[in-house]
Amino acid sequence: MQSPKHITAGITAFLIWGFFVIPLRALSDFTAGQILYFRILFSLIILAVILFGFRRKSLKEGTQLLSSFPARKRNAIIMLTLGGGLLLTVNWLTFIYVVNQINIKTASFSYLICPVLTAVLGSVLLQEKLSRQQWVAVLLCALSCILIGMGSVLELGFSVLIAITYALYLISQRRNQGFDRILVLGVQVLFAFIVLSSLLPLLVAEVPDNGNFYALIIVVAGVFTVLPLFLNLFALNKVDAATIGIVMYLNPIMNFTIAVLFYGEKLGFVQSMGYLTILIALVLFNYQTIKRFVNR
Repeated sequence: MQSPKHITAGITAFLIWGFFVIPLRALSDFTAGQILYFRILFSLIILAVILFGFRRKSLKEGTQLLSSFPARKRNAIIMLTLGGGLLLTVNWLTFIYVVNQINIKTASFSYLICPVLTAVLGSVLLQEKLSRQQWVAVLLCALSCILIGMGSVLELGFSVLIAITYALYLISQRRNQGFDRILVLGVQVLFAFIVLSSLLPLLVAEVPDNGNFYALIIVVAGVFTVLPLFLNLFALNKVDAATIGIVMYLNPIMNFTIAVLFYGEKLGFVQSMGYLTILIALVLFNYQTIKRFVNR
C-alpha cells in the first residue's frame, strides 16, 4: 500500500526540482561549464560522505555483486553505468546552458516530451508495448514539436537534446538493475568528474573567486541534486512507477509557470498551440494512469 509519507516525499522531490531554475538563473553570470563542473564536484563530495559514512554496507554489497558476475556481464554493467554518467553530464550541461542562455520554457518543454520519448525508445529498444491510444499521443507530441520548431528551430533542437539524453539515461538504467541507486549515481558522478576534469581548460577558463558562486553551487548540489534524489528514492520504495510518472510532471509545469510569471518569458501564437498540443498528448498518453490515480 502506498503510504501518504512516501507520496509526499515524491511530490516534494519534484517540487524542489521545479524551483531549480531560480538558483540557476542566479548563476547566469557564470558559464554553463563553470556551473556544471562545481555542481559535479560538490555533489561528488556529498555523495562520498553519504556512501562512506552511512551506506558502507551497500558499497560492499555492490562491489561483491559486481565481482560475482561473469566478465561479459560485468563489463556490460560497467559500460551501462559509465555511459549513463556521460548522458547525465550532457543532459545537465545542456539544461544549464538552455536555462541561462536560451530560456526556461525551452527547458520546460524538454521534460514535457521526455516521458513520451522515453516510452517510444522503450518500445524500440526494450520491446515495451504501447497502446493504440498512446501511439496517437506520440503523434500529437510530434505535432507539438513541429509547432515549437516553427517558432524556433534552435529552441526545439535544445529541447530534443535535453529530452533524448535523459530518456536514454533512463532506458540505460532500466537495464542496469540490482545495485543501490545512490551507489550507481556516485559512480556516475565520479566518472563525470574525471571526464570534466580532463576537459577543465575548455569548461572553466577561469576559476570563480566569488563567494556567492560557491554558496549557490553548494545549495544546487545539496538541495537541488542530492536531497530530491533521496526523496525520490524513498518514494519509490512504496509508490508505484505510474504514480511517480504523473507526479514528475510537476517539475516542467512549475518551470513553465516560473518562466512566464516570474521571468516574463513570452509565447507566440504558434508556440502556444505547441504547448497546448503537448498537454493534450500527455493527458491522452497517461489517461489510464490518471484515471486510476483519481479513483483511489
